[in-house]
Amino acid sequence: MSKFLTLQRLNQPWLISQPIFNQLRDTINAWDDNIVAEETPDETYTQSNGMALLSLKGTMMKNPTAIERAFLGATCTYALTNQIKEIKNNPAIQGVLLDVDSGGGSVQGVIEASEALRQLHEAKPDVTFTDGVMASASYWVGSQATSIVASPSARVGSIGVYVPVVDYKQQYAEQGISVEVITNKDGIYKGAGLEGTTLSEKQKSQIQEEVEDIYMDFKNSVLLSRKVPSDAMQGQAFMGKRASEKNLVDAVGSFEDAIYLLSKEINFRR
Repeated sequence: MSKFLTLQRLNQPWLISQPIFNQLRDTINAWDDNIVAEETPDETYTQSNGMALLSLKGTMMKNPTAIERAFLGATCTYALTNQIKEIKNNPAIQGVLLDVDSGGGSVQGVIEASEALRQLHEAKPDVTFTDGVMASASYWVGSQATSIVASPSARVGSIGVYVPVVDYKQQYAEQGISVEVITNKDGIYKGAGLEGTTLSEKQKSQIQEEVEDIYMDFKNSVLLSRKVPSDAMQGQAFMGKRASEKNLVDAVGSFEDAIYLLSKEINFRR
């Protein structure tokens, strides 16, 4: 995938923390369009003593390219969903630990992954753990587990969605360049956000409606699993202790604490 095509992803709805998105954008802008990368297999879960360890790391994208994996640390939400389903159907696995360190990612595939994890915890216990970042898209998914454990320094939450729109029209005008978009008469939303143009009010409204729809899906999914107050669902992230106070997580602790909690959940369901 070329740098241009990857940049087009940035104009789509995102479930990602702002610092991570800024890093993503800056990394893409620094690319040489001639870079290459080898294909790498999707990470798979490990299994020991009836427990599965599944990792969710990096920027979440559906079917990322080799270059996006190598230079953006992208992880595939489609592969994640399939792994969750495989774990659910594996009778040798009694419980699952989802280890998260992700600032979120694009919307595509996130709803499906979160639904798969919700169905998993109805079948067998699962615990989400983070000692890094579990924000936005990764929180949407991780929140569907039976329990959540975060380390004291972890950052959790960032419940929200946005579409970044950069208006280059003035910059183009200063360079003596103008952009005209010719569409069919009914295509008032066609070409919205094309570089060198400004969004019309109807186009802005349409994007706003889409953002609100995604946010409501996000919010309702979280509330289906846990009681989070509305003042904790305004796009902000919290460190471990405050995240616990806001009911974004169940406990503040270590990886070992998460394993212990999962063991208790497994024994309780036997």
